[in-house]
Amino acid sequence: MTERFILKYFTNDLLAPLHDGAQFPVTAGRMAFSTDSYVVQPAFFPGGNIGKLAVCGTVNDLAMNGAIPQYLSCGLILEEGLAFNELDEILHTMSEMATAANVQIVTGDTKVVKKGEVDKIYINTAGIGMIPTGVDIGPHRVKSGMDVILSGSIGDHSIAVMGQRFGLDLSD
Repeated sequence: MTERFILKYFTNDLLAPLHDGAQFPVTAGRMAFSTDSYVVQPAFFPGGNIGKLAVCGTVNDLAMNGAIPQYLSCGLILEEGLAFNELDEILHTMSEMATAANVQIVTGDTKVVKKGEVDKIYINTAGIGMIPTGVDIGPHRVKSGMDVILSGSIGDHSIAVMGQRFGLDLSD
C-alpha cells in the first residue's frame, strides 16, 4: 500500500528513507507546530474532499501563527473496504494542495480498521513552519474595534459538506 498509494504522491528526500519519522535541518529562530484531525462526512463534497481540508487546514493553522509552513505529517485511518480509487483521489488532492502551499509531506502512518469503525477515512495532519524574525501573530494581538479582512468567501466548505450530507442542491 505504501508504494502503490503513498509514495505515488508524496515522494521527497525526507520521506524516502521510510523511517519512523523525518529528520530535517532547522534554522535559528522560532518554529510553529500545529495538528488537526479531520472526520468529515461525506469525505467528498463540491469543491474538494477530506484530503484538501486536511492539508489546507493545517497550513492555515500554521499561517495563523505567522509561520511559513514547511513540513506536514499525515496519519490515515482507513475503513476496511475503502475503494482504492477514492483513496487515490484523496491522496492526489493532498499532493496538489501540498505543492500549492509549498510544503512537503515528510512522514506519516496508516491504519486499517474494521468496516463500520470509521466513515471511510479519517486524516490527522501535523505541520511545522518557521516564524520569521519580528513576526508576532496570535490572539493576544487582537483588540476590540479591529477589522477582519477576508481573502475569499467564508463557510463554503461547511455549506458544501452539509448540502451533500442532507441532499440539498446548493448549486446557486
